[in-house]
Amino acid sequence: MQIRRAVPHSVLQGAVRLFEERRLNLGSMVLSWPVPARPHQILDIHLGQPYSVRVNGNLSKILPEAFLVGPQTSSRAHISLSGQVHVFTILFQPAGLNQLTGIDMRSLVNEAPVTADVFGSSAVGLADNVRAAKDFPGRVRAAERWLDTKLSSRSRSDEVISRASSLLIARGGQVRIDDLVRRSGLSASQFQRRFANQVGITPKAYGRLIRFDKVLVARRNAPERSWTDILHDLGYFDQAHFIREFHTFAGISPTGLRGDWENVFLPGND
Repeated sequence: MQIRRAVPHSVLQGAVRLFEERRLNLGSMVLSWPVPARPHQILDIHLGQPYSVRVNGNLSKILPEAFLVGPQTSSRAHISLSGQVHVFTILFQPAGLNQLTGIDMRSLVNEAPVTADVFGSSAVGLADNVRAAKDFPGRVRAAERWLDTKLSSRSRSDEVISRASSLLIARGGQVRIDDLVRRSGLSASQFQRRFANQVGITPKAYGRLIRFDKVLVARRNAPERSWTDILHDLGYFDQAHFIREFHTFAGISPTGLRGDWENVFLPGND
């Protein structure tokens, strides 16, 4: 698979972490994988064959050509793709979608709405301009122009929550929540409420998802590493705690991470 990435220009970096593009010609072969719980907020635009998705064991359906994905708190969906795969992705900062739209992010948890349902009719222009661009740099520029317009129409973002959520990412989820509250200057209840509104879930749940995402990345990058090494490196208390988190966020035990699980796309990390 060909993967390309680009960092947004400096003005957008408070709202957007990364632009990413994946290309793969599968022909008649079908590639599939379960979607694990994950903290990411992304916008996908399909330039090739759209994915199909099966949620909670229901019938498969074709995903829209442009859609958002909010934080996922459990493994509910199974993705399948074939043919010419070509997808352009915007990976947002933890509070980035809230910053750009003002939406209460709790409404996007475990959801994947059509982009226009959140951003309005201008999202159609974004998708059209991205598809019309001749190459990846051109698609990045098209996305940046659209995002610049969205950002300029919004009031100043909440730096308190942006800093707290970014610190959670930087430290792999291993930050004491009471330390974040103290740094924020807010009361514990104010901090929890504003964090959930802007990120979608509580800071504790967000930290757990970040750490689990790091587990999957660590295993993908070094499949020869033992689970014991990984769980200690990422700060899990003991093996029982680690296994409970695996069941919660993937629906399997660590030893079950094989087969289709080896195909999982990890936004910003593959």
